[in-house]
Order: sequence, then structure tokens, then C-alpha cells
Amino acid sequence: TAAKGINLREQLIEFYKSHYSANQMALAIVAPQSIDELKSMAIEAFSAIPNNNVDKPELAWAGIAPFGGNSVVPSFGYAVEIVPVQDLRQIILEWPVQYSSQQKLEEERLYKTSVYVAHLLGHEGPRSLLSYLKRKGWANSVAAAVQDDLGDFQNFEVVVGLTSQGLASVNQVIESIYSYIGMIRERQTPSYVVNEVLQLEELQWRFLTKGSPRNYATGLASSMQKYDPALYVAGPRRIALDGVIDGSPRVGFTSKDQLDRTIAKIERFSDYLSVENALLTVLSKTFQDVTDKKEKWYGTDYRVRKIPPAVLDSWKSPPSPKKLQIDFPPPNPFIPNEAGLSVRNPAAKTINAFERTFESRLTPLVPPRIIRDDGPGGRWTVYFKEDDRFGLPKAFLVMHLLTRDVFSSPKNAALASMYELCVSDRLGEYAYDAGLAGLLYEVKVMPRGVRLTFGGYNDKLKNFIEYVSKKLSKDVRKLLPRTDQEFDRYKDQVMRGLSAFDVKQPYFHASYYAQLLVQPRKFQYTNRELRDETRALLLPDLVAYAENVWKNGKGE
Repeated sequence: TAAKGINLREQLIEFYKSHYSANQMALAIVAPQSIDELKSMAIEAFSAIPNNNVDKPELAWAGIAPFGGNSVVPSFGYAVEIVPVQDLRQIILEWPVQYSSQQKLEEERLYKTSVYVAHLLGHEGPRSLLSYLKRKGWANSVAAAVQDDLGDFQNFEVVVGLTSQGLASVNQVIESIYSYIGMIRERQTPSYVVNEVLQLEELQWRFLTKGSPRNYATGLASSMQKYDPALYVAGPRRIALDGVIDGSPRVGFTSKDQLDRTIAKIERFSDYLSVENALLTVLSKTFQDVTDKKEKWYGTDYRVRKIPPAVLDSWKSPPSPKKLQIDFPPPNPFIPNEAGLSVRNPAAKTINAFERTFESRLTPLVPPRIIRDDGPGGRWTVYFKEDDRFGLPKAFLVMHLLTRDVFSSPKNAALASMYELCVSDRLGEYAYDAGLAGLLYEVKVMPRGVRLTFGGYNDKLKNFIEYVSKKLSKDVRKLLPRTDQEFDRYKDQVMRGLSAFDVKQPYFHASYYAQLLVQPRKFQYTNRELRDETRALLLPDLVAYAENVWKNGKGE
């Protein structure tokens, strides 16, 4: 900077004078003290900050289209191909959504139209975009969301995790994305889909659990810059907020007119997601030898390639959704009914931490009671603990099959990772709707055996448990790859995950080895051992392993 005649200190002081002003700041304090005490603390600590009544910095570029002609990297109509540090294969499609006025942006923050569009594009159920890409062997994941909410525009983003075949078929993958976007644009989004998105968001709001005070304060300070005081808490967490005057949870839109407006907004939002307005980034290690540029600050290798007109035309006229067998999601059967959200035991009264005595802190919780015990040589010991504290309409079931066989060698540990991934992927379409509705399951193979965990709202949990349990115990072969090609796709995911260990930061390595040290000595398998064993695995190995996972052991 000195060589260029820039005085860094003077620049910093100028920045301070231009932007450091109380009218551009928001203060949120989360603490157990009274309001009067908190107010006194805030005045003492922050009242000296000057108020210079400066304008918002984003006003300087208001109305200017983002990523214009003077961008450091060419934007629209180009593909940026990047060599990542980890072995990633990804397509990132971004569309800047610019609003013509502050009023339009504030209206979007109330409606959050992007949430509905992201729900559709990122859906993982039957006939979804991801379902099609998996059938073709092109992708392992699809995610969609607004990534940046800036002064006068937002960035809407779709990220596709590619297979090696998908990397060779990038143009066709993007065609399928535009086919789905075209469906949203040309066909009215079903009202049941829009209603379900609202119900799911309200379900999260209704049973929101307390998080970290630090994160809460940070979120509030950000929210205070974007919402009216009545919406500081609810604003970032709820959708369709026009006309909402309190925090009461809803089971539907306030009126048919509001529903119709939302559906119309979804269609208009999809107009932003055009080929002409798209920024394309592709990440892959395979670009290592073909890049011709290096990023100035981080040294990332990349190249910028103009997209041929014929390819752009193919994206503008993609195959029909019917041809690709993609459609809007079917109704979600797992959303709980209102009657299913009732609880027998209300939440216990919260006791202020300052009011608790030393003795009360040492009082142990009431332990679970045994409701079945088959004895030392029997199959099951079952414990039950009723919720007497939180008062939520939720239940959790944890089944642990105690056996040494499933994790008895580095090869079995490698097979365990493959088995967990296969189960998650094969049950993904069924379990996705359940996950949206607050139900969860996890299969985890550990040194002491296999742990199967279920949880979520009581109303539909029993049916969910029965279906998944039956699949795991009776339909073992259906949860595994049918061909060597499918097996190689799963193996590639596991191998890339293990290889990423080499470029992780030191704190990650320290945490990894600390966890390894608390494993039983005979089960301390290193990343290198798991990598070597995974590389040698074949489909028959996985089949033989999976068929014996649930056969032996003591259940708890």
C-alpha cells in the first residue's frame, strides 16, 4: 500500500468518520438482569458513540445492477471453473434478485417468496429434481436457498453435488434445473404445497427451542436492521408476515387472498431465475491442469470460459418436466394434525438460575424405569422415561444392539460407513418429507454395536418407526446398491470424505485424534487404515456385511 502512495491509517480514519455512527448501528442484549439494569448497562457502555446521521453505505450503489460490466470476473454468459482445496465436485448456479425500491425489498422479507422456491428446487422426495439426477447417476445432493441478503438485492443459489458422471454432464444437469424452473413458471404451484411450507415453518416457530444467548443476540441485532420492532424476533423465522400482528402460530394463511398473492409471487420470483441472469461456477479437482488464472489473495487456480450460444439456447429450451419425470412434490403425509400436538404433561415451571439453591442443583433427575427385562441371557432390556419437564408433543426412541462384530476390524469399520451411507440414500426419498415435518432417524455403527435413533412429533412417529424398522430388518438387500456402478458412486463419496482429512485445519485434526483416543483401544482405526480398506471394498463385501448387521446381539 505504501508503494502505491496509500496511507493505510488515514484511510482507516476516513472509513471511521464516514460509517461509524450510532444511527447505523443496532444493539441487542440477552441477559438475565431486569430491563432497568440492562438499560443502565447499555447507556453506560454505548452512549458515547457519536451519532453523525450518516447515510447507509448501500445507497451509493442503489439501482446499479450487481455483477455488471466492470466485474473482476466476467459474470453472465460465462462459466467460472475453480480448483477447490478439497476434492469437491459442484455446480453453483446463482441469480441476483434485485428490487426496484426499499419497499419491494421489505415486502419480500415479509413474504419470503424464496423459501417456497427453495423448497421446490431442493426437494428430495419422489419425482423431485434430485430424484431425477440420482436416477441418471449425475448427483448426490441438491440444495437451494438465498445466500446473501444485501442492500437492494438477494442472491438465490442452487448447489448440486456431482458424481464423476455428473461432472461430465454439466450441461444436461443445468438443463434439468431449468426444466424444473420452467415448470414453476408455467404451471401454478399447487396450493397444498404453499400451505404445507407455511405449516412447516409455523411448526418450527411454535416449538422453537432456546439456543445460545450469543447467537440469539447476534441474530436480533441483524434483525433490527431489517424489520420493524414488532418483528425483531419473528421476522427472520416466519413467512407470509403481512398482516400478522402477534406471535400466535398459524395453521394456514390468514385469507385466500393472501394465499393467492403468495402463489403469484412464486411465479414472478421464478422469472428472475433465467439463463440470462445466471452466474455459473463449477468446482472440481479435474480443472487442475487447464486453469490459466490465479486468484490474487488466496492463490486459487481458476479459469473463465465463455458458454457457447448453442449451450445457452439448450438451457433456454430444456426437456419438458414430463419427459424427465419430475413434478411438484406430493402432499406430505407426516405433517402432524392439531390434535396430535396436544400434551399430557405441561412444561415444568422455569426456575431462574439465580434462585436455585446449591442443594437443588445436586438433586439427580428421576431415572428411567425398566418396563421389560429378558435377563442376562435374554434379547431385550427396555427403559422408559416420561417427559415431566419440557411439555413438548415429541418422543424419542433409541435402540442399541450390543455386538462387537460390526466394528471388529478396519474393514468392518469401512463397511459400516458404506452401510450408513447406503441406508441414508435409499431411504432418503421416503424420509425427506418426514424430516421436513420434524421426524428424524439415524443408523450409527459404533464399537459397541449398532444404534438406531428415532425422534420427533408423536402424531406420525409410530408409522415412521414401523416403516424404517421393517426396511432395515426385512428388506436389507433393497437398501444396498444393485450394480457395481451404483456401489462405486457410494464408494466415491466415502473416499472423498476420508481424503478431505488431509486438508482440514489443525483444530479439526486435534479434535479427530482426541476422539480416537477415547475409543476402546482395539477399535482405534486411523483415517489411513479406513482409506486403504475402503479402496479395496467390493459390492459382495457390503452385501455380506449388511445381511449380518442386525442378526446378533443384546438389545437395549
